[in-house]
Amino acid sequence: MREFLHAWWADSLTAPDPAVPAYEVFALCAEASGAVAPWLAEWERAVDPTADRRLVEAVDHWEYDLLGGELPWYAWVHDEKLIGELSAWLAVHAPAPLDSQGASEELRHCVRLLGVSGPARWEDPHWPGHTY
Repeated sequence: MREFLHAWWADSLTAPDPAVPAYEVFALCAEASGAVAPWLAEWERAVDPTADRRLVEAVDHWEYDLLGGELPWYAWVHDEKLIGELSAWLAVHAPAPLDSQGASEELRHCVRLLGVSGPARWEDPHWPGHTY
């Protein structure tokens, strides 16, 4: 099963038109394994413009839930550790692909906010009047 998931995950990152969006494959892999780190590490190694596009799609799909402290997919268990790992990884690794893929300033700002915790996230002076 692990071999299949890794093959499917790798294909979803680089296939021109995957049958299932990469962010959904990621969620399935994370739920099946109980971890996000191995799937994120594979994404990090995928130096490919298509993988960067998939990351932008994922951030666009996930940002609202992650900023609210929730996993961006239905999960049996609310796992703070997975939310923290995913948010921290995105805050570090998503800015360059977001820039190279021409993502909106709003989406890039949401990723910056993932690296900020507590009240500072909501009192960010660089985003006046923006609420979630």
